[in-house]
Amino acid sequence: MSSHNSLALIRPLDRAALNGKLHDEIYLTLRQALIVGDLMPGQAFSIRTLAERFGTSLIPVRDALRRLLAEHALALLQHRTFCVPKMSRQRFQELLQVRLTLESMLTRRAAEAMTQATIRELERINAEMQDAVPANEVRRYLIANHRFHFTLYGAANSLAVFPMVESLWMQVGPFLNGVFTLAGTRSARDNHTQVLKALRRGDPVSAADAVAKDLADAADVILASAEFVVDEEGAHGRAIRGRKAAKRTEEMR
Repeated sequence: MSSHNSLALIRPLDRAALNGKLHDEIYLTLRQALIVGDLMPGQAFSIRTLAERFGTSLIPVRDALRRLLAEHALALLQHRTFCVPKMSRQRFQELLQVRLTLESMLTRRAAEAMTQATIRELERINAEMQDAVPANEVRRYLIANHRFHFTLYGAANSLAVFPMVESLWMQVGPFLNGVFTLAGTRSARDNHTQVLKALRRGDPVSAADAVAKDLADAADVILASAEFVVDEEGAHGRAIRGRKAAKRTEEMR
């Protein structure tokens, strides 16, 4: 059964290996599933279904889902059912503009603090990512792409911007996975090579420009070919929907 209609790719938690609180581990697992597209746009699930999948009680699952709801990674439907939001063209463009600003900022800071050891790690990750292209291994490609970007951004040692970028990737990850699943990886461009060249030169501006080009090139392909949901409600409608979601969240407590 595919990830489009199941939670098969989400593994039950290994209680013996837990490093933190149970709801934190569930949150981190779901966050990763969103980023790499194990959860798909429009996919819905209940707190009880996830609790059974993780092998836990309802409370830590509910707490984790509240965090993801607050970060706009999930939407709340009726009867305490959550879903992965579908993507509108306007929302995708807004997310892209914010990502271009924040990820370029992180890249500049990372390039200024870059070590040779981190560059070698980025080279290994990019090689793995490119190995996934001929075989059209979408999930492996996306996981490596995420590792590349966040290994790079992690070198910036940012306490404020880094979590914002993580939230943005959660919001766009399921949609990107759907696009790549349909289109495949064979036409993907290797813009990371230009990032690596700039890092080796110690050139923060060129590194940031290369990351921005990587994001923009992918967005150009998506905006030209992807299917978006129609967003006809406008800002007023979204505000009403937000108030309703907040009310339902309050009722969950």
